[in-house]
Amino acid sequence: MLEPFIEANDTDVTQFISNFEQTRRQLDAQLLQQLMAKVSGKPAVMWGEQVIGFGEYTCVHKTGRQWQWPVLSFVMEPGRIAIYVMSGLDNYERQLKQLGRCKSASNCIYIHKLTEVDMTVLEKLMIDVYAEMQSKFDCQ
Repeated sequence: MLEPFIEANDTDVTQFISNFEQTRRQLDAQLLQQLMAKVSGKPAVMWGEQVIGFGEYTCVHKTGRQWQWPVLSFVMEPGRIAIYVMSGLDNYERQLKQLGRCKSASNCIYIHKLTEVDMTVLEKLMIDVYAEMQSKFDCQ
């Protein structure tokens, strides 16, 4: 997981995506950007140097430490896409099985490329995640 001390910044998301060398990665990032903007109703914002996020909420660690984090976000990691689900994946096992070729960890879905997943299932999953985050946190 990325450090929680990453903050939103003014980096141009479109320019950031256009700097990817592979056209497929550019297209995957553009599709995810469109999908998450549609689901959240929020524009894409760069967080740190890698995270593309939508909306924000106050994340509270069990120690009491707090920081701002995107409600929906993804990172184009080397060789895969990481989609962060900050509420955890426990409630989404059925959708993950329907999604297609992916791996998951406690709060992250890893996809090699978007052509290997069902985009309708991914959109429904992001809608459900966004709704869950809104019900648990004061999302902006």
